[in-house]
Amino acid sequence: MQAFQTAGRAGHGAARQDFIPGLCLLTGLTASEVGEALPAAQARGFYLAIGRRLAALEPLDGVSDVAGLCARANAFWQALGWGEIDIEAGDHAIIVRHNQPPIGVPGCDGPHWRAALSALLEGAWDAWFRTLGSGPALVTTGQWQGECLELRHGR
Repeated sequence: MQAFQTAGRAGHGAARQDFIPGLCLLTGLTASEVGEALPAAQARGFYLAIGRRLAALEPLDGVSDVAGLCARANAFWQALGWGEIDIEAGDHAIIVRHNQPPIGVPGCDGPHWRAALSALLEGAWDAWFRTLGSGPALVTTGQWQGECLELRHGR
C-alpha cells in the first residue's frame, strides 16, 4: 500500500485526495472502452484479474479474525476513496457489504463501470479469501443492492 500512497502524490506536493478522483475517472473511462470492445465474459475476466492485483497491494499478514480483516480492508478501501465494508460470517457464507464504492464519479457511472467495479471487488475479495485459506469449492460472487455491492463467499 505504501507504493500506492507514494505514487498517489502528484508532483508539486498535491494531496493524494486530489489524485483519487482523476484515477477513478480514468478507470471508469477504461471500463467503458473495455466494455464496448470486448465480450462481457472477457471484460469480466480482465477486471477479476485486476481485482486480484489490487488485493496483492494489501497482504493480509497477521489477520486472524473477521475484525482484523474488516479493519485492514476498510483502511485499504478508504485510502483508495472506494468506501468501506462490513463483514458478516454466516453458516454457509461470508457476506461482505461494500458501501459507498465510487459509482457517482462523472464518466464512471455507466453500466460498464458497475460491471467492472463488481468484478474488481469480486477479484480482490476472492484473492484475499484464498490467501486466508479458503478452499477451491468456495466462490465469491457480487450483487448490487442499490448503491451497495454485496459480495458472498461460499458455496
